[in-house]
Amino acid sequence: MGPMLGLTLPENLFPGFSARSGSWLQFFLTLPVMFAGRDFYLRGFPSLWRRNPNMDTLVALGTLAAFGYSLWNLLKDGGISGLYFETSALIITLILLGRLMESRSRRRAVESVQALLELRPKQAMLLTDEGETPVALELLHPGDRIRVRPGETLPADGLVEEGVSEVDESMLTGESVPRSCSTGDEVTGGTRCINGMLTLRIKRIGEESTLAKIIRMVEEAQSGKAPVARMADRVAGVFVPVVLLLALLTALSWWFYGAGTETVLTRMVAVLVIACPCALGLATPIAILVGTGSGARHGILFRNAAALEALQGLDTLMFDKTGTLTLGQPVLESIKTWNGWNESEVLRLSASAEIGSEHPFGKAIVESAKSQNLEISQPESFEALSGSGIMAVVENRQLTIGRQEFILKQSKIKELPQGWDEGTEAKSSVWVLVDGTLAASMSFQDQIRPESREAIESLKSMGLKPVMLTGDQLEAAELLARQAGLDEVKAGLLPQHKVSVLEQYQAEGYRVGMVGDGINDAPALAAADVGIGMGSGTDVALETADVVLMKNNLAHLADAFRLSRATLSNIRQNLFWAFAYNVLGIPVAAGVLVPFGGPALHPVLAAAAMALSSVSVVANALRLRSFRFSK
Repeated sequence: MGPMLGLTLPENLFPGFSARSGSWLQFFLTLPVMFAGRDFYLRGFPSLWRRNPNMDTLVALGTLAAFGYSLWNLLKDGGISGLYFETSALIITLILLGRLMESRSRRRAVESVQALLELRPKQAMLLTDEGETPVALELLHPGDRIRVRPGETLPADGLVEEGVSEVDESMLTGESVPRSCSTGDEVTGGTRCINGMLTLRIKRIGEESTLAKIIRMVEEAQSGKAPVARMADRVAGVFVPVVLLLALLTALSWWFYGAGTETVLTRMVAVLVIACPCALGLATPIAILVGTGSGARHGILFRNAAALEALQGLDTLMFDKTGTLTLGQPVLESIKTWNGWNESEVLRLSASAEIGSEHPFGKAIVESAKSQNLEISQPESFEALSGSGIMAVVENRQLTIGRQEFILKQSKIKELPQGWDEGTEAKSSVWVLVDGTLAASMSFQDQIRPESREAIESLKSMGLKPVMLTGDQLEAAELLARQAGLDEVKAGLLPQHKVSVLEQYQAEGYRVGMVGDGINDAPALAAADVGIGMGSGTDVALETADVVLMKNNLAHLADAFRLSRATLSNIRQNLFWAFAYNVLGIPVAAGVLVPFGGPALHPVLAAAAMALSSVSVVANALRLRSFRFSK
């Protein structure tokens, strides 16, 4: 290293210490460094034998060539000249330092997963006939009752049976405002009980819990490869053999040019080292790690790296209405009765039929009956027909509740009574049959999400075309679409019809994303190029969607698109600079500029430049940590 920089060691600095002794000292000091870098040789040479050389092959060949040439000179004439032990040692040291920095950056990037893992408490307070018993989480089962005190982390997904408390969900959703929970509310494991004591009935625990599914999604996204990453792998697979050929041509060219063995060796080693495509190998995975990690910390989950890349390529977004564009909490606004029925009796029977229903309209009917203190009974039988309605037997009466087409099909009615839609044109309606006779129609009004219009405008500004899909009648759908800023509406759709509409757009060349809560639109989420699930349907969305918005806030849909585009832009920047570095660096390392009075590049400087390129790629990817999300 000293001669390379024009420095010499004064002979009288260490009296009695000969140059030969110094040469052997260099040899012995280099051995532990090469041992520290043994993985380069253990991975590099087997890859070469399999005719699949990689970046480790380049480092192994370069450092071993310098070491072998130095050892030959040491044994031949005592190492008076031609020693490059420090070259091997410094190349390995610099590359290992670069990889250490990379590993630290990777650890920082996967902090999101580690933080999620740390949300799991070690034990829970199980309620038994004998009282409270602390038990390990592994011993809990669905159906067990547990107690959670203020400040404690909820150990499992469950239903609140007793108590009132605010629950901090920021660690899962990024939402800073706590949610008030009381009897009947569902809560998620990993969240924190703030100021009250809750008694829970466990629904899901362990690998079936929401937290476990989130962790799996983040891990799969961070370990997977986007299509652009596979392209980089294919390029690297061709690049390494080309570099080996260039290194050989460099050595032969300088040999025929009349250069000495040392010059030939240094040029060849410099080419091998500077061409090591470490930066190329880092360009995509580090950006994906940081991008998906940043998203996870703010409640945006990507199922895999392919979803992250596919999202930025969409041009059309289809929205389910209920629970996505609206709050999903419709209110029963009016009841019209026929054939001698009165409102209270129809409402009481309908609430009894819908008591176990998960449909928002069914829940609204039950809530309305409860608010009027009507007596609700359990149905003798109940059947839900997806996208159509329900059929139930209540107090020996056959009740059918559902959409207009379903009711007409199930009854002898050929047409609806005159004036049935008066005053309800812009509302969603269901019909009630009792023993096959038309008894009533019920009209509902759902409230649009406060952020819907702003979110839709933001998506439009990105060049996306929003389309609303709903089972509602056209008038109600168009009113809500105008409120949300949507220009295109497809109304009166059953769940299977949503898939048909989506596939029609795909057949016309559109790249379509589907946004829904996952509860009744799982087929459409699965059929879309990218399925995007809202947090209101967390459990189903985690199973079917490619992207999950843990916050029930449409503003974060725009964040997901911006994050996807920023990550892919970062990857392209990394790939560009990695390629540019090699295109510019290899000719300089080969000594192309030397005949024209230009500089030569020593292998040590080549190693430093190679390490610096990797660090620059990592630093560029880490900029994604400062990505700005909506509040």
